[in-house]
This record gives sequence, structure tokens and C-alpha cells, in this order.
Amino acid sequence: MQPPTVQPMVQVSDDGYWALIDGNWVPTELQNQAIAQGANPHVGNTHVNTMPQTSEQVVNYSSPSSGGVDKTLIVIGAIVVGVILIVILSMVLYVWASSLAEDNQEPSLVGDWTNPNDKLELQSNGDAKETTGTFESWYTVGENLYFEDEDYSYKFRYSIVDDVLFLAPYDEDGILSEEDCIGYLEGTSGESESYFNDRIEQVESNGWFPNWCNP
Repeated sequence: MQPPTVQPMVQVSDDGYWALIDGNWVPTELQNQAIAQGANPHVGNTHVNTMPQTSEQVVNYSSPSSGGVDKTLIVIGAIVVGVILIVILSMVLYVWASSLAEDNQEPSLVGDWTNPNDKLELQSNGDAKETTGTFESWYTVGENLYFEDEDYSYKFRYSIVDDVLFLAPYDEDGILSEEDCIGYLEGTSGESESYFNDRIEQVESNGWFPNWCNP
């Protein structure tokens, strides 16, 4: 019959923060946990308690690694917050731009305007369609109506009189070309040449032509 195995003795300080192994004091798991939580190394007394070491009692001397994981999580969180802020800012700018475009549009101009040679469609969202496909968008500033395409901006003086839209372009020097003034009737009725001419003559006979329109 073999004698029972005697487990080695581990000497632990009274405060549980140090263990005497092979003649050297080393920090215990309790000490490591305290340091990982930001505490200073414990330097308490080294009076020892002697207890047998069993297979379940293993002193862990590994250094904590949670700090690197925490930094990674912080960086990822900052990136996510940054992306969210950029998306929110983009939405705010889009709403602001749309609101600004609507503020620069004269509501009475929205709709179809026609004459025997042309049809002009001004939409409430700022889009513009014209028979020749020249214009893509529109807006107003005071008494001026602007049309734009990908490359150019066209400036016109405008006035609406008795459902007739009068337009006169500005030349490259910013001078109003009164002799190039043209008229449009609201809706599609202006497509009829006879009806268009009758309406223009009626407005002219009433003295309602703008003083800057001399076709």
C-alpha cells in the first residue's frame, strides 16, 4: 500500500494579495484583479497562511488583456456615431435646400404655359420642361425668372397679366431685350393660334401689356 500523496503547501499572505512560491513572493489572482480595476499594487503585510494546494487551487499570474478590447470597442463606437451624424447632417441639408428652392418659386407660375410654338411646364419641385428641351430647372428672384440646364443659367424678366405670362430675356451684357418679349397662356389653350392671338390682342387693347414688353 502506497503512502498518501502530500499536496505542496502554498503560503498566502494574510491579506490574500501575495503568495510565497519557491521562496519568492508573487501576486495572487486577487492582486491581479485589483490592478486590472485600476488599483495600485497592494503592499500589505506578508504574514502567511499556509494551506494545501489542490488541483482546483491554481494561482493565475497572467496579465489582464481587457484594456485592448475596451479601446477597440471605443474606436468602433466612435466610428458608428460619426456615420450616424453624417447621415443626419445630410438629411438636414437636403431638407434645407428643398425648402430654400420652394421659397424661391412663385406659386402662380407652377403649371403649364403654352403658345402656338412652345409649351413650358414649371413643376413645384423646381423642375422645368420645355418643347426644345433647353431648360431643366427654374426659380424666381424678385421680378426675374431663371431657367437652368447643366451648363448655363438664363435670366428673364417676367410678369403675369390676366393669365398671360410675359417673358423678356436679358442679353449677355445684362440688358433686357424688350423686342424679344414673348407670351404664354396658362394651360394648354395657347396651343391654338387663333385663340392665342385673340387673348394677346385683348390684353393689349386693355393696356395691360408690361411697359418693358415690345414684341
